[in-house]
Amino acid sequence: MPGKVIDLASGQPLDEVAFAQRAAAADRLLLGERHDIDADHAAERWLLQALQRQRPQGALVLEMIASERQPRLQRVQRWLGKGNRAEGQRLHELLGWDPRWPWDAYGGLVQDATAAGIPLHGGNLSRAEVNTHLASSTPVRFPVDDARQRLSAVVLAQHAGAAPMLEGMLAVQQARDTRMAQVLAAAPAPALLVAGRWHVLRGTGVPGYLPTGTPALVIVLASAGEAVDARDADLLWRVDDE
Repeated sequence: MPGKVIDLASGQPLDEVAFAQRAAAADRLLLGERHDIDADHAAERWLLQALQRQRPQGALVLEMIASERQPRLQRVQRWLGKGNRAEGQRLHELLGWDPRWPWDAYGGLVQDATAAGIPLHGGNLSRAEVNTHLASSTPVRFPVDDARQRLSAVVLAQHAGAAPMLEGMLAVQQARDTRMAQVLAAAPAPALLVAGRWHVLRGTGVPGYLPTGTPALVIVLASAGEAVDARDADLLWRVDDE
């Protein structure tokens, strides 16, 4: 297991066996990544393989694929299920992979899933939906009280000159989280969602849009020394970008 996993409720570390068993017991598992950190992508592959060794994985939901592409995903996976093979660039082409998400970063995870017969589910908005929400000027209401303040700070810090479009960008964030929650809830269990960290936190993201009473385990990837609030996640997975 790469890195070190901390149970945020107890503050105690989990060894590889305990971590794999805890993760495998969850019907809905949310893994928050940093998109540009190689160690996070390696950890995602490790986790998917560890889960599959524990029990059959029902679904892999990805922020990196728009939900409108689900028919294409299903066609490719039915074709692969007939014994056909596609690897590397060929799989990239068949899936019509969105170039905004580097295949070098996500191709390994996708190929692991397809090779194991794990159904892929797209959890993101289409470009047209993003543009519609960006044009919104209606203040967004979030299910958690301080989510608006926290997400506004993130948007303004990450996007220079974003202030005039803040409401639209918050609307996109909420719509993405809502879509991912819908897809995750409907996907065959046990289902794993891989998305950016702010999308999986209980205080800002997908958990707030899951159907009431839906149990979910939240894991956040981080570097050594980073802290995550126990109210936002269950497990903190500290890895280093080496």
